[in-house]
Formats: sequence, structure tokens, C-alpha cells
Amino acid sequence: MTDDRDGVPADRLDRVLTAIETIEESLGVLARKQHVSREDYKSDSDTRDIVERRFVKMTEAAIDIAEELVKHERSEPPASNPESMRALGEMGVVSGPLVEEMAQGARFRNVLSHTYGNIIDHDLIVGGGRCAFTRPLS
Repeated sequence: MTDDRDGVPADRLDRVLTAIETIEESLGVLARKQHVSREDYKSDSDTRDIVERRFVKMTEAAIDIAEELVKHERSEPPASNPESMRALGEMGVVSGPLVEEMAQGARFRNVLSHTYGNIIDHDLIVGGGRCAFTRPLS
């Protein structure tokens, strides 16, 4: 089944919409964790698990959106997750320093997904005494 907008299949549009909902939900959860101090974050494994998992889900959703847009525009998927974010910049969907920040987020998602225990440097996740992932977007 195809949607009538640019011949985009409905299932691909649904995937993008689901990804957007996931990002919105994850941002809400992360915003509620914004008050957590660096010390509390480092000492509370439940909070760390919530923040790290939400970051992974949010980043995976952004990657899915990027891949769908790139496949639609270029008829082939990007070579890697960071490249999917850079392709958004090349296509004019995202601009400025946000492009590289999103590519770095895609790489960091891999770190969070494939490491465990005390291997993760939690100071990378918490910035300025607050959860870094909930800083206001500007």
C-alpha cells in the first residue's frame, strides 16, 4: 500500500511516525530525570538504566527516521548510523553543528548498547551536574 504523498509506502510513514512518538516519549522521561545530580546518577543504577535506555531508544528512533528519509531520497540506505545523520545534513533536513552532534549521538548509542557495568564513563552522560541528554534544544 502506498500513501499518496510522493509515493511513500504507508508502512514507511508509519515507521517514521512511531519513531517520532518514541523520541517524544523518551524526551519526556529524560526531562523528568533532568534534576538528578551527578552523584545521584552515578550511585543509582536504576536511574542510569532508565537514562541510558531512553537515550538508546531515542537515538535508534532518530536513526530509523534518517534511514527512511535517505532511502526515499537516494534509493539506498546510508552506510552507517553516523552516515545517516550526515546524509540528513547533505539533504538539508538538519543543519549546522546539529549534524555532527547527531552523528556523535549515533556512535555513542553503539557504546551504550554494547557495553555494561563500570565500563561506561558516566561522566560522559551527566554534564554540568545534570543529565546531559535533557539540555534544552536551541
